[in-house]
Amino acid sequence: MSREKIIKRVRALLEKNQENGATEAEAMAALQKANQLMLEYYISENDISDPYIGEKCIMKEVPLIKSGYDLGIFYNDLTRLFDCEYFYNSKRIAFFGFEEDTELCAYFYNLIVKTCLKEKDLYLKSSEGKEALFFYHGRTVSSSFIKGFLIKVSYKMEEMYKNKVSNLPEQTGLMVIRKEAKVKEQFDSMNLKIKATKTDFTYTQMGLNAGLQKGEEFHLTQGIKQHQQDNTLRID
Repeated sequence: MSREKIIKRVRALLEKNQENGATEAEAMAALQKANQLMLEYYISENDISDPYIGEKCIMKEVPLIKSGYDLGIFYNDLTRLFDCEYFYNSKRIAFFGFEEDTELCAYFYNLIVKTCLKEKDLYLKSSEGKEALFFYHGRTVSSSFIKGFLIKVSYKMEEMYKNKVSNLPEQTGLMVIRKEAKVKEQFDSMNLKIKATKTDFTYTQMGLNAGLQKGEEFHLTQGIKQHQQDNTLRID
């Protein structure tokens, strides 16, 4: 029997009490059995209260936005922030985790990429962009801007993750760690053959700096509020 099933059994035993219709003798016997299992399998009270025990992760797939440029710089920080795993191919990107988290990953993937590409186009039409195009090839300027934008957004997500973890109460922090472990365990169990990719960090300073500046202006918290508002409107 797996550890998860043992924990579920302990929970069921602890719920067998007089308030739920059990006799005093039945409740005492259930409590003794629960204590025995907890000692035998090193199960703590935190394990019993873990809301993720028995929960199944899901796969959320969305079309990969085609741009002709490497957009994968921020994927690791995005999925870590929302406790997910991911993989992608030439047609789609898949986020794996608990349902609400995968929805957030998919939402922010689209928001970040579309905003980045829109800002890149605006930059190329600006006086600063035209100056950069005078010295460098258009594709080099574009890829440099995209790198700068996504690097800055990734940095913001990394800081948000650190703040999230450091500000959690100890018990809640343990739950987050268990949640991350649960997602990774279920993801690894699929035995997917995933190859790591490397990002080309060739860039022009002019394009990179412009991208960094626009990335700094991108507000992730506003995106979260908009996502919550959209979900509320759907429910209504």
